[in-house]
Amino acid sequence: MSSLSGQTEAPLSRNFFDRRHTKIIGTLGPSSSTYEVQKQLIEAGLNVARLNFSHGDHETHAKNIESIRRASIETGRPVALLQDLQGPKIRVGRLIGGQMDIKNGEYYRLRYGIEQDDPKVIPIDYRGLVHDVKVGQRVMMDDGLLLLQVDAVKEDAVIVRVEEGGLLKNRKGVNFPDSKLSLPAMTDKDSKDLLFGIANRVDYIALSFVQDPSDIHQIKAMIKALGSDVPVIAKIEKTTAMEVIDAIAEAADALMVARGDLGVEANVERVPNLQKKIIAAAARAGKPVIIATQMLESMITNPRASAAEVADVANGVLDGADCLMLSGEVASGRYPVECIKRMASIIEQVEQWTFKRASRVDLATLHDDVGNWEVHESIAISACEAADTLKAKAIVCLSLTGSIARTISKWRPSTPIIAVTPRPDVARRLALVWGVHGIPNSSFYNADTVLQDLPKVLKDIGIVESGDVVVITAGIPINQMKPSNTLKINRIP
Repeated sequence: MSSLSGQTEAPLSRNFFDRRHTKIIGTLGPSSSTYEVQKQLIEAGLNVARLNFSHGDHETHAKNIESIRRASIETGRPVALLQDLQGPKIRVGRLIGGQMDIKNGEYYRLRYGIEQDDPKVIPIDYRGLVHDVKVGQRVMMDDGLLLLQVDAVKEDAVIVRVEEGGLLKNRKGVNFPDSKLSLPAMTDKDSKDLLFGIANRVDYIALSFVQDPSDIHQIKAMIKALGSDVPVIAKIEKTTAMEVIDAIAEAADALMVARGDLGVEANVERVPNLQKKIIAAAARAGKPVIIATQMLESMITNPRASAAEVADVANGVLDGADCLMLSGEVASGRYPVECIKRMASIIEQVEQWTFKRASRVDLATLHDDVGNWEVHESIAISACEAADTLKAKAIVCLSLTGSIARTISKWRPSTPIIAVTPRPDVARRLALVWGVHGIPNSSFYNADTVLQDLPKVLKDIGIVESGDVVVITAGIPINQMKPSNTLKINRIP
């Protein structure tokens, strides 16, 4: 094994590399909790394994972390671990008889509490209720199936009128789509789960129900205090977050379009437009973006996806998402491996068509901004342009943090991006970034050794052949950890 791959936790195999640029996230659950299935998921194209902390205990998640890492070693393919925190979830308390029928046109009182003691009062486990809602705002229960409107706000209760009634059961979720809630972004459970995630070296933290950039700053301060630099993904689930989406994109390391809760918070017809706005905000900030929820929903029970679902996945690729996420399809469905294969196949087909179009990089349209660029941005653009002009087989980034690879990625070159880094955690994190493949490198600080080994490693993993051109970026001198300041073009011997 060459020194270039010596620091990775396992030898890189020819299966390490594929031509697919858009990445796939799969949620682990009962259907995908064994080592054998997880290995098949990785071989089918899984790039990021999501641990959903709304379900399962620490023991279960620890087992999944251990087995995913073992499967990653066995397959020779880096896989990132994404810890998805539950976040603050408001629920109905325990009802008399376990349920109640709320009828259209009737009035009820919403009051903080755990137990119902009056059939006209609905207990809500949220202390700030009377302070955060206003007359005319909507209240939704049971994933939006029940719709109520605030008629009056009293000192100790909120009076609501039922617009769309039905059967309400114990502990169903409650949403306030028009209200900016004063709930903390991190609950006590989230804090304990965060400690567990950092102790187990997860590669990303996803923060639920982000409303404001301060939510991101708070969790980042906690992560720093714990001695970690794990990146934070802001889950956009509330319409109130859309008012400050650019500020959230700047504060976070990535965004997630959480379409399930967005569909509850907003009219479902608005979700496609909100999705495009979130993707555009991520692009402006140069941050990765994930599209989540119900992408191949029918495959939970069926072996084939519907035409509408195939179109949804294709549109996610066309819209410019870095990652597409599968939830129940992989966590609890009958066909978890087939779901990953199907999504990978759709992505590959769409990308074959999109890369026949003109390159996304067009310097003629960028001249007005050139004076404001930093050196590494100019290096990134130049690498894309050189790779496109010379029909290079790879853009290779020698990078400590992976920053230059992420910067190149945001310009969406058709050329694969290979990031060589001394940090295995950075190599795993890059598994979430569009078009980037991370390779840990034990000899990173010896530029001569790295460049000497590079042709063999690229050949071994099936990226290049003799005579192919590669474009290389680096910060020279490497042993001084300089930002990327050099562009080099090599022909593979």
